[in-house]
Amino acid sequence: MDESGSGEPGGGRFSGHMSGRYTGLLILVTLVVLATSAGCLTTAIGEVTYDGEALQIAVENTGDPVENAVLQVKIMEVDHFEQKEVFSEARYIDLDTGENNYSTEVDLQPGRYRAFLIIFIGNERSASVIRDLEVTV
Repeated sequence: MDESGSGEPGGGRFSGHMSGRYTGLLILVTLVVLATSAGCLTTAIGEVTYDGEALQIAVENTGDPVENAVLQVKIMEVDHFEQKEVFSEARYIDLDTGENNYSTEVDLQPGRYRAFLIIFIGNERSASVIRDLEVTV
């Protein structure tokens, strides 16, 4: 017998009712969050490549043009299970509606790297990605 004395698994007459209530509340909260955030993602970081002299970054903006957004780039060299920062930069960019392309000069030696890119609009992170890069001779 359980501690409630009811003989029912799970604690008695309130457990099923309360569980159903919380499940319904969780579903409602999830739907509200999804509905209010559905149109907020207007900026996406696309292809990121290294051409031997600079990182080439494609950014798609489906919203209105934005002045003084911040593009933050951090590059880590990856060696087995270790990462070592080799480059970090944050700069202001203007985002036009549609495809935008940016170039960040950086000298990368042959090896494996991980690029962390974030775009901030105001105080909000608008887009972020992590891309693996391999530089060959």
